[in-house]
Amino acid sequence: MYNKFSENLLGELNARLESLSEEELSPVAMLKAQITAVADALKDLTGFISEHPFTDPLEEIGYFKFIYPRFKSLLVYYTEYHCFTAGVPQSGLKAKKKYYLSKLRAITVFFEQNCMHYDYFRLDGCLLDEVFYSRRDVKNILQPFVLSYEPILGTPMAELLSWFMAQERVRNEILALLHGLTGPGPLSATVVDPTGSLQREIKWTGEDIHLIELVHGIHLTGQVNNGSIGIVELFKVVGAFFGVNLRVPKRGFDDLKARKTISKTAFLDMMRVAVLKKMDEDDAYDPGKAARRNGF
Repeated sequence: MYNKFSENLLGELNARLESLSEEELSPVAMLKAQITAVADALKDLTGFISEHPFTDPLEEIGYFKFIYPRFKSLLVYYTEYHCFTAGVPQSGLKAKKKYYLSKLRAITVFFEQNCMHYDYFRLDGCLLDEVFYSRRDVKNILQPFVLSYEPILGTPMAELLSWFMAQERVRNEILALLHGLTGPGPLSATVVDPTGSLQREIKWTGEDIHLIELVHGIHLTGQVNNGSIGIVELFKVVGAFFGVNLRVPKRGFDDLKARKTISKTAFLDMMRVAVLKKMDEDDAYDPGKAARRNGF
């Protein structure tokens, strides 16, 4: 019951957050909108729990270990990431790299300060679940000390778990940004990807609007992750792969619809013509090819 309700609620929340990412809001306005969306979902979640109290200790443990942190971590993540981006130096790769590394060190210190509980989280421990994820023993000496802990919402460990999840996500974002500062070497056509593998650099050399049109087509036909991937995420992944800023998906789609002198699907039409032409050329009769195929 709790899992089904939370999954539906999380799906609605993610859809709301994704729609926000398509709007052109200032960083502060975006943060306020994101926090409001998550807070509304948390209110609905806690309201559902109040109306349907736990009848089994395992239900309570499952809620505070797996469900509640997924929502609360979003609140922490958006706040922490906003604070991080607000402090990024405006210019200078060296200054940005120094800033990124300082933030990574701060996150590492946070994990080290909570090493016992962080290891329990990372190793998916279960022996102390009744202590950490139950309200019956919140004063146990093994409970973590959390300043932002709200007893009415969760347990101290559930609150700290939300911070672990959020800080790991922020760390991954910073690592990606740090990787982005190191392009290919001046004498090399290859780059090292985040996994340490050597990859040849690939660049989109066509018009940006063509790639935007292609990505919208891929998304609308559900070709990636069975259609479950959001358009914003797909734009981000494809844009990063080809080294192109695809901007806000909705703006790109509006540009396609606004075409007057050419087809609204000009690039897809161009691709169709090119593929059909190649097929016709391959099917065309070639005496020399036929002779070679028959061994003459």
